[in-house]
Amino acid sequence: MNTREKRDVPAEADPLTRQLLRQMVAGAMQLELSELPDDEGDLVNHGLDSISTMQLIAAWHRRGVEVGFPELMARPTLGHWWELISHPADGTRAA
Repeated sequence: MNTREKRDVPAEADPLTRQLLRQMVAGAMQLELSELPDDEGDLVNHGLDSISTMQLIAAWHRRGVEVGFPELMARPTLGHWWELISHPADGTRAA
């Protein structure tokens, strides 16, 4: 992962939890939570597109989560994304 500047996280921002990750991805894909694939299911095969992915990245950046498009699309699964978010290269952690 590239070294990026730290962003100021708004005080009102909810921490990014695994459940919130699932809710945000479902919303971006216009799916119900129950329609999301399991943690190893390919999100692209379930309809995720690049614009929705970029919107998710922007929303996560506003919460102080630094992750990029190439890292996410290398393996577009909820499980992989949670690993990237909860164990970032800079040592900070999601909730």
